[in-house]
Amino acid sequence: MSEHQPNNHKNEVVLTMVEHIQQFIEQPNSVFGNMPICPFVSKFRREGKILLKVETFYYTKEFSFDPKVLDLITEFKQDNYYEVMMVIHPNKLAFSLDEMKDFTQDLNDFIAPLGLIAFSGHPLDNFNIDGVYTRRDPFINFTLQEIEKVNLYADILKSTAYYERWSLENLEHIQR
Repeated sequence: MSEHQPNNHKNEVVLTMVEHIQQFIEQPNSVFGNMPICPFVSKFRREGKILLKVETFYYTKEFSFDPKVLDLITEFKQDNYYEVMMVIHPNKLAFSLDEMKDFTQDLNDFIAPLGLIAFSGHPLDNFNIDGVYTRRDPFINFTLQEIEKVNLYADILKSTAYYERWSLENLEHIQR
């Protein structure tokens, strides 16, 4: 029975994140011109284009990235099917918010030459758009996407009311 606990816990983590995506990220919000926080995620999810991975990974400034993270980057880069890879840490306390921000900054520096960009989520993340905490997720996580596609989607949204309530500081996060 105990041999199934890790898989059961991983399944619970995935179900929790999918529920969060469906009930929060995919829902229309007046702050985003009555569009969802991420207008494209529902389509990606329905088409099976989001690869969800539950992994225990580590990071320290001194020792850099866990080899698991490097393997995940390689896997995502080599597989042209998925739009997004979300890597979820099953331990909500594994990283402080500052550690996760450092991880994400260093990860972006590392993967930019590969044409990728990472965003992170954390239960205590304070990033918000007009009071909507878009990166405050149930579990610590990071997502990988192709920067070219992220820029394309951002350009599409610029012709809508999506960015009207974003501050200049918020907009800096999408101008890459």
